[in-house]
Amino acid sequence: MSKQIIKPFELLLQYEQRSLSHALGSATDESDRGDWSGIGFKIGDYHLVAPVNDVNEVVILPELIRIPGIDTWVLGLVNIRSNLIPAIDLKSFLTKEPAKITKHSRMLVINQPGGQAGLVVDEVFGQRHFNKSQEQDVESDDASRIFAYCDKYFNHEGVDWNVFEIEQLISDMSFQNAAV
Repeated sequence: MSKQIIKPFELLLQYEQRSLSHALGSATDESDRGDWSGIGFKIGDYHLVAPVNDVNEVVILPELIRIPGIDTWVLGLVNIRSNLIPAIDLKSFLTKEPAKITKHSRMLVINQPGGQAGLVVDEVFGQRHFNKSQEQDVESDDASRIFAYCDKYFNHEGVDWNVFEIEQLISDMSFQNAAV
């Protein structure tokens, strides 16, 4: 058996060539990427996507400070860069079933009247791009409250990405009133 000796510089050149060929091979013009962008996330079995302009940032769920006298879907307060914001269990708010916080759980930081809020979701898939022409109306007989905030969806590779309207959520009085 002979071992092939690769010099470090040659290895770096190979990596560069692979990287460039991958980048060139996947290069697409902007129209191929789609003209609608959102942040993909999951709640239970539902794949959702929120308009990219409605999400300030995505963070790993920080340590929670519990608040007495608040509805169960409000997990507590979290400190994001010296700002205390409420952490909302979006699954619990929408389905009355509490989320299982795992290593995949994330928090979508959004703006709302009076400051920011954090929507805790099961998983975040990052930015998703769709062609606006493929947008379809939601026609679900599913009793889930999730569809009260979803009017449209995109089907991509067999997955229905329901467009979750954060503006509708934050204008909902039941979302604004978390007192028990």
